[in-house]
Amino acid sequence: MLREFIEQLDKLPQKAMINCVEINAEKPLIGIISAQNGATTAHKNLDAICARVKEGITASGAATKISYVSSIDCTALHGTQSTKYDLPSRDLTANAVELLCSNEFFDGLVFVASEPNVVAGMLLGAIRMNMPCAFVCEGTMMPIVYQRKEHGFIHFFEQIARIKTGKTPFEAIGEIESNLPLALGTDCERYGANSFNCVLEAVGLAVRGNGTAPAQSIERKKIAYQTGELAVKLAASKCSPRRLLTQTSLCNVATLDLACGGSSTTMLNLIAIAKELSIKNLTFKTIGDIAKSTPLLLNQEDENSCIMPQFHKAGGVYAMLKQLLDAKLVKGDVLVNDGLTLEQMLENVTVINAQVIRPADNSVIGSSRLRVIYGNVAEDGAFVQYKNESNFTGTAKVYSNEETAIDALLHREIRSGDVVVIRGEGPKSGPGMREIYTSLALLKGFDLEDKVAVITDGRISDFYNGIVVGHITPESNEQSLFSVLQDGDEIDISVSKGKISCDVKAKELAQRFRDADIGVSNYGNFFLKNWAKTCGSAVDGCTYKLKK
Repeated sequence: MLREFIEQLDKLPQKAMINCVEINAEKPLIGIISAQNGATTAHKNLDAICARVKEGITASGAATKISYVSSIDCTALHGTQSTKYDLPSRDLTANAVELLCSNEFFDGLVFVASEPNVVAGMLLGAIRMNMPCAFVCEGTMMPIVYQRKEHGFIHFFEQIARIKTGKTPFEAIGEIESNLPLALGTDCERYGANSFNCVLEAVGLAVRGNGTAPAQSIERKKIAYQTGELAVKLAASKCSPRRLLTQTSLCNVATLDLACGGSSTTMLNLIAIAKELSIKNLTFKTIGDIAKSTPLLLNQEDENSCIMPQFHKAGGVYAMLKQLLDAKLVKGDVLVNDGLTLEQMLENVTVINAQVIRPADNSVIGSSRLRVIYGNVAEDGAFVQYKNESNFTGTAKVYSNEETAIDALLHREIRSGDVVVIRGEGPKSGPGMREIYTSLALLKGFDLEDKVAVITDGRISDFYNGIVVGHITPESNEQSLFSVLQDGDEIDISVSKGKISCDVKAKELAQRFRDADIGVSNYGNFFLKNWAKTCGSAVDGCTYKLKK
């Protein structure tokens, strides 16, 4: 594309510019777009990854240049107001990619990033430009060894909760703080923190091991080099995301994610990607139907070891796809590369440890632990995650944001049998739809996981073992029963029936609507407020709604 572009006589100024920045116009040009950020755990070492990607590109006969986009670290910022920028950063990244690629110089792209919403934003931008692209991340962090057990970054939040609940003495904080991970990256204890980087392997936009291989390993360097080679190959065949991301392939991705445990953030991003592609049949309902028939296959065999190292050593994403293909739960005829189908890609793949990546006939449970539920509390739908018990009936304790819920927990106001209602954390009401994280860690610290349920219009985390309902739509700044729930309301959650309900009489509900101050948001600076005005609901993937 670059050569054709500059050969036009009226593009002489651009040709001069190309010479100035020392790009060989005789070769295909692959842009490397990096989210390098020295102040984050997941993006600190991306320059080393970029260097290896560059080697792979140049060895394949192409030229390359690096550009940068902004990024934040949502893992380290959990429990703070800054987490509200996590989901909006997806759209900021998509816009930045569109801007960077609008000059039409690039034949293909390599995106180097780790945080799920930054990666999703990069993909959305590439879809807009219909640009061949490949992805690579920093990899999973080295486990933290504390009291003879391996932990990920979530370890710090759990220990904070233990200190606040009096289970760990405050004096231990120095020892806890000293247990920093030796190699930075994404959280090795949670599949959800790595889910989007995993699912990219399933559609041919990332090489094998991208989502699971550890950071700063020899294997990670090899993956980065191969990503550069893949980008040149995709660019040569003009194999863009629109060719690879179809209705069927996105359903395959949803199935893979659910079989690994399910990430509500990934599902939100899949809906956003489907919207960008004008695919209409990937919705809350579609995901709910897939979840019912998708068994949980990823199992933590060793309780003392983090899940991501176990997943990787057992064969990783390809091995999981092999189990799903053998069970006919994914379609093998979808294209994952130029001329290569998923079935062909998995021909020689073996499952190294079938106790970690189980076959469908020996699943952990028969359906996913991430499900979709509806009812008068969530008329348009919501995601629910659960571990053991799938039903709960309790009394509402209502809080206007996560901070007030945390305060109530620390004052021991929440007890067994309560349904903790956390409003004001949705995409518009937050604004920003941050992940309800600290409150869940505290509930775990108080041993209340299996004794209470949590419902919120914010996002939910996969580390919690109780019943938690998130992404409730309509959210709290819209006129709905959820927006006017009160202390003492009895809420019934039934995962098996796919229902969440509260019995409030019509006359009482009408009075609550008259008395309510609906539409008032929580904290938000200019960027968040502006994003909240243009984004859709969780049902729409929180995508931009263009005004006519």
